[in-house]
Amino acid sequence: MYRIVLIPLALLLVLVVILVPLIVGKETILDVAASALYKKTGATLTVAGDAKVTVFPLLGISLSEVAVNLPEREHYDLQARSVQIGVDLLPLLKGDIKIETIRLDGLVVRTESPAKQANSDTHEGNIAADGLAALAMPLALNVNRLLITDVRWEEIDSRGTVATSLELIRLQAMNLNLEQNPVPIELQLRRPGKQPMELSLRGDLRINQKTQEVNLDKVLIEISGATAMPVQVQTSGTINLSREVADLTLTFESGETHGTGSLHYANAGSPNIDAVLKLNRLDQGLLALTGSKAAAAAGEARVGRDQPLPLDALRLIDTRAVLDVKSARFGRHVVSDLHMNLRALKGLIKVSDLTGNLHGGELAATATLDGRNNIAILKTAGSLTELDIATALAATESAHILSGSATASWQLDSRGRSPDQLITALNGSIKLTTKKVMLEGASVEKSLCKAVALTNNESLTANFPANTRFETLFASIQVANGKVILNPLRAELPGITLIGNGNYDLVNQSFVATFKGRLSEKLEQLDHACRVSKRLTAIDWPVNCAGNVGTEPASWCRVDTAKIMQDLAVNEGLDKLKKKAGKLFDKLFNRGD
Repeated sequence: MYRIVLIPLALLLVLVVILVPLIVGKETILDVAASALYKKTGATLTVAGDAKVTVFPLLGISLSEVAVNLPEREHYDLQARSVQIGVDLLPLLKGDIKIETIRLDGLVVRTESPAKQANSDTHEGNIAADGLAALAMPLALNVNRLLITDVRWEEIDSRGTVATSLELIRLQAMNLNLEQNPVPIELQLRRPGKQPMELSLRGDLRINQKTQEVNLDKVLIEISGATAMPVQVQTSGTINLSREVADLTLTFESGETHGTGSLHYANAGSPNIDAVLKLNRLDQGLLALTGSKAAAAAGEARVGRDQPLPLDALRLIDTRAVLDVKSARFGRHVVSDLHMNLRALKGLIKVSDLTGNLHGGELAATATLDGRNNIAILKTAGSLTELDIATALAATESAHILSGSATASWQLDSRGRSPDQLITALNGSIKLTTKKVMLEGASVEKSLCKAVALTNNESLTANFPANTRFETLFASIQVANGKVILNPLRAELPGITLIGNGNYDLVNQSFVATFKGRLSEKLEQLDHACRVSKRLTAIDWPVNCAGNVGTEPASWCRVDTAKIMQDLAVNEGLDKLKKKAGKLFDKLFNRGD
């Protein structure tokens, strides 16, 4: 590929040299040029169009429909619609060659694609490197203006099908030199396909031939098509061409997102990319693919969750990054002051430090995603302290059913090929404690007091609060196959203690729970009909709950009064039996008194 890109520039140099004798005709020029090119590269030159020589104001030559063919190849490797060069006449008469302009238009560079590319990033990286190599000769020749337009890199597969892999719309460079003087440059690239991408670049380069370094002076880059919003990057720094190392400082902007950072790139080192970035905000819309459908899908929580994980792409990444984001949105949840240390290498991604504030709670977590095999393995551990429950539920657009704070710690793992599979295969443990939790729209006390009043053959007369305020709510949670198992689940209210278990489906967001309630004499303070005698404190009060977080809480739980009456009857029967047995024993043992 390197040789193919240099061929037109080598040809131009040959033409410059043979332009010295002005009396030579254009046919002779083409013969000499073709012969010189063949001797230097083994390639053959064909000019199907016109060949024109100009003398004033510049000494130059213009060729049209040019083709260069390497030996033992079925297809032309290079074709150009037109090739033009212009040389200042006065320096030439003094024995110096000063090239004023080089223009290439309609250039097509064709290569035969390998049977299987190792990866597309490496391939496109090679094309970019070859593009830089194409500048080598004009730089050495101190060309005043280089203009290349409408260039296509094409690949031909074994069946002869042609696919365009990259398009150079325009490349213009002024005052090319290797003496570290500024070289203004403008570049427009396009990658065609189902998701086309465009890149534009403008700024000044300074090139030092001795050190092989390129200095970037406030180069502005704009990328569109990769994400839903165009990305603008302003960068400065140095690139060492021989070592293939770059050290850059960055400022970037995309829509309402902006940030700063630094980047170290080392092609032969590990990590290839070492970055430190600070952003004001980050959301999935910024990372969404372009196109109306994809952009609309960015706001849907479940979009793409059943799509395969991009494991092949992850295996190509060799990156270390430190990320600080003022506000990061994940679906409907926002993490403020997010800090993350990340290392990705050959499909293994480790987040060693993840902290932030989520719905008022302090988040601290670690995570590992192992995508080196066909099935990804996820492991995560961490804690979330003093989460505001009402804010968290509001973010999920669930009904306002709970308020208070919660603290959770977890250790979970999973495996799967898609986000949905990772969710349904979650396994591990979670510990949950709460403070000042209130269940909105449902009164557990009223439900139990109704049952107590029924056993007392009375009716409630007091007005009960519409909500339930828990003194304590605690759960030990096991996660298995996408279901959350709560065992034990303990809740305490004034005069009531509930102990039970339940489960929650992470995908369907439905739950089932059963409790055994124990009552105390404090319930009488709520309503006289709710007074609790010793016979009522001696039994378990069954409470059965089931529902979905999207339904009304008032319909979730009910007290099993039939079971209560049965237990009371049994207990009262046992009491009577004990009394009779007691009298019988008294008569038996006191017979002689």
